[in-house]
Amino acid sequence: MTPYLCCFLCWVGDSTSDERPRHPLAPSMPMITKEEAAQYEKIIDRFILYDIGKLPGAAGKKALEDFKALPPESIFVLMDGFNRAAAMEHSCPAVLIGKRISSILNASNDLELLAFAKENIGAGVTAKRHQGLMKDMQFGIQLRKGAVQRHVALMAANPAYAAKAYVSMPLPELVKVTEKAKGPHLVAALSEIEKRKGDKVFETLAIAAGSRDKELHDLGAGLLAKHMTRQTPQKLKELLRHTRSEVKAATAKEVGTRELRYGDELSVLIGDSDPAVHQAARAALVRISGGMDFGPLADASFGDRDTARKRWQEWWQAESKK
Repeated sequence: MTPYLCCFLCWVGDSTSDERPRHPLAPSMPMITKEEAAQYEKIIDRFILYDIGKLPGAAGKKALEDFKALPPESIFVLMDGFNRAAAMEHSCPAVLIGKRISSILNASNDLELLAFAKENIGAGVTAKRHQGLMKDMQFGIQLRKGAVQRHVALMAANPAYAAKAYVSMPLPELVKVTEKAKGPHLVAALSEIEKRKGDKVFETLAIAAGSRDKELHDLGAGLLAKHMTRQTPQKLKELLRHTRSEVKAATAKEVGTRELRYGDELSVLIGDSDPAVHQAARAALVRISGGMDFGPLADASFGDRDTARKRWQEWWQAESKK
């Protein structure tokens, strides 16, 4: 395994989430675990053995099937495997691995990934046999970079075009767009994020809702409230314990609207230091209690909030026994 590949294999966690940490040099790609990298490398090694005739029969057939099933995030392991194969005298492994790499890159809009691939494909390979193949791959990457750059320029100039592009963009890339986008582009990106699933959606919309810019605040708060209507009761119960005030307040409002009887969780929020949170919890409790109101006021002190919290908890304990 080459040093440039090793530097990417530092994350250990869930291998299925779209919210996995991203590659530092290829934001469109999730980090892979060391176990996944070892598995991909083994698959490529076995494919090379199959392709040069050293792994016949059922084992060879399985090696080919596994190679064809490699996911896009195996791209860095594939590049490493390509360079090893290109240094060999056998032609087929390098050709087929190169085709797999090209198919992944030709479907990518990640300029950082394309730049990395252009720099590293063929790095250190001195064998003459595959120089033509490597030049073809480099030329293909250059063409793809040009197409992506034109696409990016068009997105910047045309918000309507950008909005259509956001539909097929992975969530991590969309979130990255919101860090720099303004005006119609930001509205389109946040609106598309609201339609997605995952914890990153709540966090991103909460950041917008917490903005000091009134228009962005209103947009973020509205999208966050809309997103809450898509959540299951159990998910709302979990979100009442979220770390961000904007999420807790929006969740409490939705819980109150549905009259979900989450007295324990809402009572805890009565003691929250953020007025938006404890007032949303208060309104929800007033609704599910049928009109009872133990406070607190919006400008209540810590002591007053604590007193109100205890009174709501006492009410809920008595209510729960009925």
